[in-house]
Amino acid sequence: MIYLKTFKLSDSKITNNNIYPYNVLQNKEPDIFIFDNITVLYGNNGSGKSTILNIIAHKLNLKGKERSNPKVIGTLDYFEDYASKCECELGENENGRKLTRIPENSRYIKSEEILYEIRKVQQDAVLQESIESNLARERGIQKIIKSKNGVNWRM
Repeated sequence: MIYLKTFKLSDSKITNNNIYPYNVLQNKEPDIFIFDNITVLYGNNGSGKSTILNIIAHKLNLKGKERSNPKVIGTLDYFEDYASKCECELGENENGRKLTRIPENSRYIKSEEILYEIRKVQQDAVLQESIESNLARERGIQKIIKSKNGVNWRM
């Protein structure tokens, strides 16, 4: 099921071209994304892939969206302003009916979060292997240690 059918970036312009996200997305193509079962965003580092995904997350109010609060109270949050001017069309459910909202627990997951989780799984595996190795070594030592009476020592 495709939850998001299309997403159109804002075509609004500002006078200062150095303001994020306008500075990242100026002169970028396409301005409309059409999603399919698998959609791939690709480009060089700094080309705006993560920015586009975060704008989508903000527009759809997804959990995991990166915060973009202005540091000075009373200033315009350009990121939120930009995201609010974008347009999207939701997909259809499995019965072909137009979705009216994204499922409640939908979230924006960044690649570094996935890599972090993979690293945790790897570290857990190394830790488990170390624990098992230590237990096996202790069992081997237990068999060797004998009391003066020749009875096996148990730890």
